[in-house]
Amino acid sequence: MKNPLLENYRIKLVVITVATVFWFAVVTENDYSYELDIPIFVTNLLPTKTLSSTLPATARVRFEGRGKALLALMFTRDAYLELDLATARNSFETDLNPAMVHVPRRNLSVTARQVLAPNTIALKLSTLQTRAVPILPVNEVKTLPGYTVVGDLSLEPDSVLITGPEEFIKKISAVPTQPLRAKEVSRSFDVNLALQAFPDSMWITLPLHQVKAAVDVQKIIELNLQEIPVRVKHAPAHLNVTVVPSTLALTVEGGERLLLNLNREAVSASIDFSHATDNEFEGHPPEIVTPPGVRYRNVKPALFKLMMERGNHAPSRH
Repeated sequence: MKNPLLENYRIKLVVITVATVFWFAVVTENDYSYELDIPIFVTNLLPTKTLSSTLPATARVRFEGRGKALLALMFTRDAYLELDLATARNSFETDLNPAMVHVPRRNLSVTARQVLAPNTIALKLSTLQTRAVPILPVNEVKTLPGYTVVGDLSLEPDSVLITGPEEFIKKISAVPTQPLRAKEVSRSFDVNLALQAFPDSMWITLPLHQVKAAVDVQKIIELNLQEIPVRVKHAPAHLNVTVVPSTLALTVEGGERLLLNLNREAVSASIDFSHATDNEFEGHPPEIVTPPGVRYRNVKPALFKLMMERGNHAPSRH
């Protein structure tokens, strides 16, 4: 059996469509009131000033106008509320009113009747400052066993100009990157790292949002270094102090390319005379400094004696 509702359905659809169009045309010619959230923009801020307090992103405004004009406003979203800071110096406070609302499309027959929220805005202004600060890489690279990351991440660029309120800028010592996370790495690689953004409330701007980072990954090897001279630091001018024995040997460990270019002069060993006391007669451990990324072990000998020669050239042991 045929459904009576489906008989002549094409004609029925046309009739319903035409009726809907006429109804919509009539309805949208009526006047209505509608509430809409619109963005807040700041204009005419002095070049030497910047905001240093929170600015609401939007204001809720009641508009009145014909239905089709309000519909157009809802879809275009081009209305905004303007705060003119031409006369502001260190602070700015004002009541919000419909005169601050702008609708760029002049042919829209809508009117802003009331700013509902916020009712007032209070802003703090600060001196604008620009300063160069280093970029700090956040490195969470994990290598495979037998490999190591040599040195810090190489960044290009390695610094950035930040601009914002003076009281915030002077407290910032570096701009960190987003963490670089990698596991089971066995070769060097490059990657783009995003900079960590500052909170909107700080009003700090960055001219760039990412940097190129190079990670140097090398195979771990070890080398034995012999006859590294041991020197004395902070010895009194009236004493000739020598170390016995005068050299040491040790094992260094690090990246392959790093160690193959390493020589004995890159490793320093010393004994601080100012740390020696009258109660320490036999031995002193050396202070050893190696290049970044180089570790050491198996220091031989582990202790050293200090021989001092006074004015009468009589040797003494300390």
